[in-house]
Amino acid sequence: MLDCLGAKQNGATLAVTLVLLLIVSVLGISAVQMSLVEEKMSGNLRDKHIAFEAAETALIRAEATLDEILEYSTPTYDGSSGIWIYGGPGGINWWIANSDSWWVANSESVVPNSLQSSAPQYIVEERAVSQRGEDLKVGNGEIPQARYYYQITARGYGGSSDTRVHLRTTYIKRYD
Repeated sequence: MLDCLGAKQNGATLAVTLVLLLIVSVLGISAVQMSLVEEKMSGNLRDKHIAFEAAETALIRAEATLDEILEYSTPTYDGSSGIWIYGGPGGINWWIANSDSWWVANSESVVPNSLQSSAPQYIVEERAVSQRGEDLKVGNGEIPQARYYYQITARGYGGSSDTRVHLRTTYIKRYD
C-alpha cells in the first residue's frame, strides 16, 4: 500500500521545488536591481554635494574679492570691471539660460579640486546703492555711509559636467 502512495507523489516534489526556486530567483533579482538603483542614487547625491561645495567655494572667493576692493568700481554691462550692472548678464534666469561657453568667457573662476569636473565660477552684479543720508525706514536713524548691494551668483560643478549647482547671495559693501 505504501508503494501506491509513493508512486503518485513522484512529480509533485519536483514541481514544488521548481516553483520555490522561481520565487527565490525573482526575489533575488529584484533585490539586486534595488541595490543598483540605490547605488546610482547615492552616487548622484554625492555628485550634487560636490557641486554644492564648489558653488559655496566660488561664493566665498567672490566675497573675499569684494572685500579686497578698496575703491568703488563702476559696474559695466559686459563685466569688464569685474562687476556687472544688474541684469547685464541677460534676462530672467540668465544663470541657467546662458551656455557653458558664456560662463567660461564672462565669469571669474576659482581653482577646482580634483573631484570637480570644471572650475567653479561666479558673477558679481551691483543691485542697489543706499546713499549717505537716506532713511531705510528701519530703526531710528539715517545711513551714515553709502552701502552698495551686490548680488553674487555662483556656479559649481560636480564630478560630472552634467551636475551643476547655482547659488546666490547678497553682499553689502561700504567704501570709505
